[in-house]
Amino acid sequence: MNHQVVINSKSGSGIFADAEQQERLKQVFTGRGHQVDLHVVTPDKLEATLKKQAESAAEVLIVGGGDGTITTAARLMHGTGKTLGVLPLGTFNLQARDLKVPLDPFEAAAALTNAETIPIDLLKVNDEYCMCATVIGFYPALAKARESFHGRSWWVKSLRIVREIATVAVATPVLDLTITADGKTYRRRTRLTAFSPGAYEESVGLIPARNDLSSGKLTAYVSEHLSRGQMLLAAVGYLTGNLLDTEKMTKIESSEIILNVKRRKFLTTMIDGEILKISLPCRLEILPRALNVLRPKSEPV
Repeated sequence: MNHQVVINSKSGSGIFADAEQQERLKQVFTGRGHQVDLHVVTPDKLEATLKKQAESAAEVLIVGGGDGTITTAARLMHGTGKTLGVLPLGTFNLQARDLKVPLDPFEAAAALTNAETIPIDLLKVNDEYCMCATVIGFYPALAKARESFHGRSWWVKSLRIVREIATVAVATPVLDLTITADGKTYRRRTRLTAFSPGAYEESVGLIPARNDLSSGKLTAYVSEHLSRGQMLLAAVGYLTGNLLDTEKMTKIESSEIILNVKRRKFLTTMIDGEILKISLPCRLEILPRALNVLRPKSEPV
């Protein structure tokens, strides 16, 4: 099989800007009997290159970068019938984790040569696309420091998150939120709300995972933890896998949600790691089984 591979040259500490590492990556594919065309491009040329490949005759497009790069590829590939492979080169690599793709890029490439194609849901947020999580509230501000998390251990990242929550969260204005889903309206005051295609499993650690990627439902997680003490308790609950058991949490599942915020026309939002401004009211809708992706098989390569 011929694999088209597009890589953001700045991702993964720029490892694939090096010609020797590019050749090593190619050999992962050719050594397993596959053809490969590798395109390593700068961020300013990334979307144009992804668009060209999404419109090409290639059936499989493997994309290397952070979560934002992968989601850009998903948006361009939606409706084409092509299959997306994820080569993780970001900070948190949520898509790769959900698909059980190894986080080492060379191990990931090897795993993708022995993968099955599965359909997954996408979340549409107005005109934007989301593969993993859309977050409003204090987290977009917190995420501006996310580059300093890169390469750090799980415990360092966890302690950093807790420390930053103690300062950033309570400085963020409270949002007067209205969520309408399935004919029911929820009104909540929140500093943090997240939406995802499918539900996340609560587990110990900084990064939860989704096991069902084609549930046909979007899930909203609304936190009413407002004070510093409440936010710290919520942070501990999140890291220990008990956040939904804490007070002041609402979980809503639906195929479509209308989101509004009192006295706001626009809202800063983080969609799969990228900070964007969305207009209000905002329509979030699930696109069932909208994208084909590669998921490594369990047997050895």
